[in-house]
Amino acid sequence: MVGCSSNHADADSDGNISADEVAKVMNEVTLEPGEWENTVEIVDVKIEGLPKGVPDNMIDSMKTTTVSKSCITEEQAKNPGAEFFAAQEKTSCKVKKFDMSGGAISSEMSCANAGAPGEMTMVMDGQYGPSSYDMTMKMNGGAGGMKMNITAKSNGKRIGNCPAG
Repeated sequence: MVGCSSNHADADSDGNISADEVAKVMNEVTLEPGEWENTVEIVDVKIEGLPKGVPDNMIDSMKTTTVSKSCITEEQAKNPGAEFFAAQEKTSCKVKKFDMSGGAISSEMSCANAGAPGEMTMVMDGQYGPSSYDMTMKMNGGAGGMKMNITAKSNGKRIGNCPAG
């Protein structure tokens, strides 16, 4: 059960999960410092209510795969929640659920669309370890008469030491 997890983020049981509470849970995770390769693949896109004149291939063009590399320092590996906390202060998102325990992660958040009506809900489930992660994200939302559902897969792995320099 979610409430029985030792890493349940709503530590004060007030029904609101703050960035501070998420960061605290994330800081219990052990990551290996070094160079990481991260892949995000948009595997499914469904949009209802698109305006007339939108090219038929627009939805297919959104199905992309992005690969990036990043370096995780010793300090970042010891304190992975710090960057999450800093990023959350710049968004209008509310974390509804956040659990990390036993190598599994499950979260849900909702975000107001910046400068536009509507809201996006994101649900993420997956596995993590010190040197890899694999997650599925489902995003649902809409505005202006459109409904959008996007499914993405994200995975990463430590591939070695950080490049010199």
